[in-house]
Amino acid sequence: MFDLFTPKWKKEAALLVKGGQKFLNYKRDLLSSDRVDEIVSRIDDLKKTIKAGDKEACEEAGKQLRATCENALPRYKAPSAVAENVEVFFVAIVIALGIRAYYLQPFKIPTGSMQPTLNGIVGHPTDSTDEFPALPMQWAQKATHGRNYVDLVLDSDKTLRSQNPIVESPFMHFFTRTKIHFTDGTSLTFPGPKSALMRDFGFADLVKSPNTQEEAMRYGFEHQQKKTKIAKTVTPTGKTIEAFYNIELKKGTVIARGHIDTGDLVLVDKFSYHFRTPTRGEVFVFDTRNIEKIHQQARSTGSPAGSHYIKRLCGVPGDSLQLKAGDDYDDDKQNGAMLYINGELASESGIQKVMSNENGYHRYQLNGHLAAGRTFKARKSDTPGFNEYIALGDNSYNSFDSRGWGTVKEYNLIGPAAISLWPFGSGHWGFIK
Repeated sequence: MFDLFTPKWKKEAALLVKGGQKFLNYKRDLLSSDRVDEIVSRIDDLKKTIKAGDKEACEEAGKQLRATCENALPRYKAPSAVAENVEVFFVAIVIALGIRAYYLQPFKIPTGSMQPTLNGIVGHPTDSTDEFPALPMQWAQKATHGRNYVDLVLDSDKTLRSQNPIVESPFMHFFTRTKIHFTDGTSLTFPGPKSALMRDFGFADLVKSPNTQEEAMRYGFEHQQKKTKIAKTVTPTGKTIEAFYNIELKKGTVIARGHIDTGDLVLVDKFSYHFRTPTRGEVFVFDTRNIEKIHQQARSTGSPAGSHYIKRLCGVPGDSLQLKAGDDYDDDKQNGAMLYINGELASESGIQKVMSNENGYHRYQLNGHLAAGRTFKARKSDTPGFNEYIALGDNSYNSFDSRGWGTVKEYNLIGPAAISLWPFGSGHWGFIK
């Protein structure tokens, strides 16, 4: 270590010694044994002159070391600045992929099933663009809240193309876009998922798009087959073909007007479950492999199933869950039931928060595997990877979860949701509870 009073020439000489040693370590496999011995000798000479305090001898020894290193590989051409930057860039990518594969994985929440704990993608329609803020404010809100303003209005009469006119696709990995295709070959792009377009902005009502044959009958499409019948067919490969017949939209029709708030971007801890068992009450992420009812439901709506889900872990292997309605239970008012685990009222803080019926929480809705009077069990298994877990959404009245499709197997687990990274203005930034 050098103090503040060490001469500059000594500091530079010491750095040159380190440089020579680094060159030797990095290029040893390319150097002949004679060259290696010569460089080692030059480094020793420079160290001796530094120790002796002889400035002139030190400068000469430094020149000799530089010349020896530069001539050690006469055919070797040092990489250009561009090549070095490209190398650094690819090393950074490899490190990032390694972190993603083994430690932390980003995950974008697509739906509102965990609200108000975490936000999904939600559309907010408005009657007029007069309610839009000025452009600088829109840009600021996009950065802080992930908010996009949209005003899609038809500039001429249009007819939806007959097959799969509304197509959802990923955009830049973390985002989703939906395209609306017309018979004249044109299309409109909606900056969000199909569900937000159809549900939040009311496009389903505009084109009367049913999700099931029963809905089609309720809309009366069987009486208007030539004009507005909508049908769905699942091919042998599992692909859904959605057919729209002669859906005509007039010039000036508002497809979507308002703003869309993006879902929270969270970091998933992929490391912890290798060293501890999942904890009841925590928010966790799992993949949907072999959870067949999730994929059946997706096929029935023509939307992608999603490879990963995020819920609250409410049952661990061996648990028995029940929902019990209190005297104030009112399903229509979303004043739900309380969750009992192994005969006792759930005591975990995250679950207690949902049952508080405050701050946007509405307790749990009775349905499916947790309908009134039913007991839902998460089984223990002696087969590795086959222990079962029960996953429930905090937004129980708008959550497709274990009540509908069953348990999550241990081999599906990814890890606990650790941190909400973005948007900063959602109110959820920081550690997830």
